[in-house]
Formats: sequence, C-alpha cells, structure tokens
Amino acid sequence: MTWAGPTLPHLLRPGLRVVFIGYNPAIYSAEAGHYYARPGNRFWPQLSQSGLAGRDVRPEDDALLPAEAGIGFTDLCCRPTVRAEHLTTAEIADGAVRLHAELLEHQPTIACFSGRGIYQLFGRHALGLRAKDLVRREYGAQPERIGKTVPWVIPSSSGLASKWHRERLEWLHRLSAALSGATAPPATPPRGAPRQVTRQAP
Repeated sequence: MTWAGPTLPHLLRPGLRVVFIGYNPAIYSAEAGHYYARPGNRFWPQLSQSGLAGRDVRPEDDALLPAEAGIGFTDLCCRPTVRAEHLTTAEIADGAVRLHAELLEHQPTIACFSGRGIYQLFGRHALGLRAKDLVRREYGAQPERIGKTVPWVIPSSSGLASKWHRERLEWLHRLSAALSGATAPPATPPRGAPRQVTRQAP
C-alpha cells in the first residue's frame, strides 16, 4: 500500500524538555493525523503512566503537549509506510541529516529515540559513528551530544515489541526522573565508544 496523503507534522519548538523520535509514521497514524495512533501501540498508555505529561494522554493530545508539557514529536523519516523496511537507504540518510539539523535548531533537553535501531541509523548517517560502536549500546542516555541536547534510547512502543513493554515503562520513569533534575545525567560510554561527537549544521 502506498500512502498519497499528508505526513505527520513535526511537533518541535524551542524550549522542549523532550522530543520523542520514531522511525517513520505508520499509514494508520498518518490517516488518523496523530502520532502512535494504532490501538496496539503502548506509547500513550505508558506516557500517561510515566507522569511525564502530568495527566492521562491520548493520540489526539499530541499537538497540545509541546506547549502544555514540553513534549514534542517527530520521526527519523517523514514518509508513511506500512513497514519501516519499505523506506530507502537514501530516505533514511536524508532523514537523519534533517533530524540532526532540527535538533540543533530547537535544542530540546533530551532527544528520546524509540528503539535502538533508530539511534543506530541516526548515529551512522548524522553523527558519522561506526556501526560497530553502536550495536552494543545500552538504553538510557548516550555519550554523544547534539549541541546541548542529550540523546536517549528507550525500547520501542510498537505492538511488535511487546516483550520490551515493561522495560520501556521503567525507562520512561527514569527519563521522567532525569528531567525533574536540572540536567539529564551524563552517560557512561560503552567500551570503545567515543565520549563526545557533536556535528554542527553546515
């Protein structure tokens, strides 16, 4: 199935506490006009449980949360597809560079990538990291910095990743705790990983 309609808007602005970053919009979400709209996705129930938004939230609240709770939303790639593997390598590379520029411009406190695979692609295409330096990364804060933004990685909220949902909620609670402090805690780099990689916009 090819989607010919609009994609989801990038819900980014200066002053955000956290921006959640997915792979690309599902066609179901693009049709609904809201992030993580598929009923089997655990994103909204777990965001409600984490306390990050300060109240129970639903997909229809996504456009309200940047101003209301300092929570933004975007994706690595813009084009909606049935499955993420339908994206081309060029789309992924272009999306990573675009996302990097947007994060440098808006400087959220934390850029939270929903899945290791998304951060691996971003790290390779936007930060120039080697694949072997990314494959053994733990969840949580990463050693790189995007300007002053701290990248985090948490498990995916997709229904296909259901075995990680309990661990994902635990990481959302840790994310909430990090944001309640003055700054997010620095990560301990995994063995062999660079301590700091910051690429400035061209």
